[in-house]
Amino acid sequence: MYSFVRLLALSLLLLPLQALAQDGARLSFGGDQFTAGQSALVDTAVARDVFAAGYDVAVRAPVSGDAHLAGFNVSQVADVAGDLYAAGFTVTVAGNVGGDVTAMGNTVSLAASQPVAGNLRAVGQTVTISSGIDGAALISAQTATLGSVVKGDLNFIGENLAFGPGARVDGKVTIRAPRPIEVPASVAAGDRVTYEQLVSPDYASEAGKTAEHAVRSIWPAVWGVGLWWLMLLVIGVLAITLLPRLVQSLQSVGAARPLRRIGVGLVAFAAVIGLVPVLVLTIFGIFLVPFALLFVVLACALAHLTGTYLVGVRVARALTSVDSNLTRVGVLAVSIVVVGLLGMIPVIGWLLTLVLLWLGFGAMAALMMSRQAGADRPAMAAAAQTPEAI
Repeated sequence: MYSFVRLLALSLLLLPLQALAQDGARLSFGGDQFTAGQSALVDTAVARDVFAAGYDVAVRAPVSGDAHLAGFNVSQVADVAGDLYAAGFTVTVAGNVGGDVTAMGNTVSLAASQPVAGNLRAVGQTVTISSGIDGAALISAQTATLGSVVKGDLNFIGENLAFGPGARVDGKVTIRAPRPIEVPASVAAGDRVTYEQLVSPDYASEAGKTAEHAVRSIWPAVWGVGLWWLMLLVIGVLAITLLPRLVQSLQSVGAARPLRRIGVGLVAFAAVIGLVPVLVLTIFGIFLVPFALLFVVLACALAHLTGTYLVGVRVARALTSVDSNLTRVGVLAVSIVVVGLLGMIPVIGWLLTLVLLWLGFGAMAALMMSRQAGADRPAMAAAAQTPEAI
């Protein structure tokens, strides 16, 4: 399951590379090959793993490692020594596979000349298995056809299961379907066949189970929120005590023209979030995406903390004086809890969180720009006094 999720995540990163080349962008790194485009074709031997995404994805050269494929039409006609992971509307596996096969699509077909060396996991509207399976087979489909030998167990979940002349299961057969499905004796003996009926769920019972699960899981959620608030408080306390001048500057900048700060924060927030797709659009930038995501998370956390503190101080000053670090820490603690509780309100809470996030980004951006402008002012004054070159 982890590998299949990894396939989908990598596919989302590779799909934007289609804009780089009509016939596909290609990158080889450490023996792995990354290919993306309208037509993502793997036509040269790959020393290790291959990752391909596009509209038409085809593997026509041997792969010594694993193959991760995602597209509309996905086909594998060359041998893959390791595991094969394929997702698409139409998935065709015609080459030999030395490991496991995990395939998902509307139509999934396995027709390799040699048996799959490992296990098979197939999900689709229509699944056709013509290749032998040396391991076990797990199939979930509305209609599936087995026309080969499965040396391990067969587990089918769906509506219709048909068997071809060459079908045989050496292990146990488990069928979960709305109606009983007859398994010929030539496929598996009756004592190795188990049938479980799929019935409509008992919604009242399921609702009760869901409520019970929610009650049991509420305390972990409470602890998670509490730890998040505690982390924000610790960061804020460190900033108040160790960086008093920075905190005071943020207060001054945030108090001046707060609406303008929110507007600037919206632009800064968009720039920070936009860093990830910009890196994805470049081939080498893909490897920096994890670091960019970490930067986005840290930046948003600091901006949220800044916005929460600025609003809390503004409200507290209307009621009392905030002139000591102890008072500032108290205001910060109360602000974190109040904003966290208000953020749980549907729709309104989300909008409030966004506004505070933009305010925090705006204050930090304005402070950095003002300091940068101060550092550049001597050079700008000197440039203004220098006559233009003719």
